[in-house]
Amino acid sequence: MSTTFVAATYNIQFGRGRDGRIDLGRIVDAVRPADVIAWQEVEQNWTRSGGIDQAADIAERLNQYYVFGSGFDVDASRVREDGRLENRRRRFGNMVSSRWPIRSTRTLLLPKRPLHVGYDVYRSATEAVVEAPFGAFRVYSLHLSHVSPGQRVPQARAFVDLLGAAPLNGSAWDGTYEEEWTEGQPTPILPVRALVMGDLNCTAASHEYAVFCGERTDKGVRLTPADGLIDLWVAAGHGELEGRSFLKDGTKIDHILGTPDMADLVSRAWIDEQAAGSDHQPLFVELRR
Repeated sequence: MSTTFVAATYNIQFGRGRDGRIDLGRIVDAVRPADVIAWQEVEQNWTRSGGIDQAADIAERLNQYYVFGSGFDVDASRVREDGRLENRRRRFGNMVSSRWPIRSTRTLLLPKRPLHVGYDVYRSATEAVVEAPFGAFRVYSLHLSHVSPGQRVPQARAFVDLLGAAPLNGSAWDGTYEEEWTEGQPTPILPVRALVMGDLNCTAASHEYAVFCGERTDKGVRLTPADGLIDLWVAAGHGELEGRSFLKDGTKIDHILGTPDMADLVSRAWIDEQAAGSDHQPLFVELRR
């Protein structure tokens, strides 16, 4: 019997919508039908968003499992009136939420060149091993730099290397040991099958995109390596440059990519251009397993 599930990616701009209001309720409502969601620009303990843990808040609203990872992690501690130190961290990063358990997670840091002009932060990918009823698969919530191709290309190359090496590197632990350490659970694995979802800050015409999906020939053929990634938006029948996920400039810079064995599972893909909770629009892919 086949199973249909929906994957989505959403850069939420910490919940700030087109009207300037921060409202996580409408953010969550926009992607509520999805079973697995990659989130970008989620923050914890920022004054501008009320000092809350947005990752925990979103997961609570959805009643989903979640993991959060951040390359940006700075002190936000304070000393209370009674003199006690309250340790807090100000974080800005990526999240994966899922209706199914997330067996293990890692935060993969990406390279960054320091800038004297402009503003950038450490970027990362949040890896989640989702234990679905039809089998485990990896999900990555990825956010590349907004600054320039010079920042993004090294990040794309580093991520592709990390993605390919993951099944060989092992997971949270390896081998077997006494139950005190394993708590009776089997050794987690990192499956080969993977979804890579997020704000890549580039269109399909860019060099960064070619790092993920292969170069295009003069005849318009995408030369995807056997161990490369397939654009599931294209697998659903859309053109590479079709669609708008960033309405400010009318481009599609948010993507859902998959290992080649994911391409045959795609039934449709769409962008919700009516969602008003962020400066990005949520992107969805439906897969049949």
